[in-house]
Amino acid sequence: MKAILVSFIDSSNIGDRLIAETLSDQLLTDIETKKYSYKLIEESQIKRNNQLIRRSKIHDYYYKYFRQLPFVKDLVSKGKWLRSRKKMYEPANIRAFEAALEETDLLIIGGGNAIFDLSPATLSAQRFDQVVTLANKHHTKIFVSSIGIGPFCTEKQQQAAIATLKKCDAVTFRDQRSFAYLQNAQHPAAYASVDPVFLLPEKQSFEELGKQRAAHRKIGICVIDYRITGCPQKEYLQYLEEMSHLIRELVSSKREIVLFSSEIQDYETVESVYSEFRECSQVQLIVTTDKEELLELYQGLSLIIGTRMHSMIVAVSQFVPIIGLSWQQKVVEMFKNLEMEEDVLPIEELPEKRALLLEKVNEKLVENHEASQQMKRAKEKMRQAFAINHELMDDFRQGLVE
Repeated sequence: MKAILVSFIDSSNIGDRLIAETLSDQLLTDIETKKYSYKLIEESQIKRNNQLIRRSKIHDYYYKYFRQLPFVKDLVSKGKWLRSRKKMYEPANIRAFEAALEETDLLIIGGGNAIFDLSPATLSAQRFDQVVTLANKHHTKIFVSSIGIGPFCTEKQQQAAIATLKKCDAVTFRDQRSFAYLQNAQHPAAYASVDPVFLLPEKQSFEELGKQRAAHRKIGICVIDYRITGCPQKEYLQYLEEMSHLIRELVSSKREIVLFSSEIQDYETVESVYSEFRECSQVQLIVTTDKEELLELYQGLSLIIGTRMHSMIVAVSQFVPIIGLSWQQKVVEMFKNLEMEEDVLPIEELPEKRALLLEKVNEKLVENHEASQQMKRAKEKMRQAFAINHELMDDFRQGLVE
């Protein structure tokens, strides 16, 4: 049996790359597999840049003064989308991908926020549909595994997402909110699942980690570049102040803190937050650019206050207790999967819920062993929820044999 995996293998985000890795480890271990990005670039041809790209002064000026004007916002979104479309459809890449499809039994499109639109001017389903249409052309079976979809700004965007997914033989979703889009459309083989990265193997045993963390009560804070939400400059500055206020409170309680992110492009914001604490021995900034660096960091943390979703999913896989700061609905949906909705707070409500957040931090540090046990139980629950993907793979294998 031969397979192709299409995923975000070219991303600078560690979480995106871990999705492809864990899907491959879970579903494709004994299958000859070629991996491609959504741009249809084969894995060996991908050149990934793990360097921080700082925003230019022109970009900052645009963000401060023009970003929130609706016409300008939509025009820029449309321009970015058209530019990305042009990059997407390289004829040479399409030809090479089609040649691979000719020799392939199964196409797996894997994980991540696969289809979503934050502006009415875009249509992200077209990128996804490019891959699906090529597979349909060559009569290749399509298994879409553990994706997220949404949010959408228009009915057209939502219907385009549903239409392309209905061309696939089976689809699993990483959360119930994404699943509902296709459930209501009556797809015959659509199922709820979870993100595969929950199943990432632990670097150390639960017992070893417990001993290591008992000597320290170090807190990791994943700082996101909140500007990616499209928020106004005022809200971004308020976010920076709230993160600084949180750190000041933790420092005053004699806590050790590590600032980091699982996305290298967040580090301009991480540095902005850290600048106030450069002379404070209790606060560190650690740069993580790959799985090994991220896992090494997590071995010494007793708690993670997370923003990036996969910073928290990886934490669960390593039995590190989490508190979430949500900036998009997908973060809330992840906590619903874990049945831990009480442990996620909206970033925009931090000024009103600062005391509650600090209370939760103290609680999870004092009861750290039990909080870690909760993560161990959660990981096993996620393993069971992911099992539908193994069942579907078995069905595809059996169908190909028959």
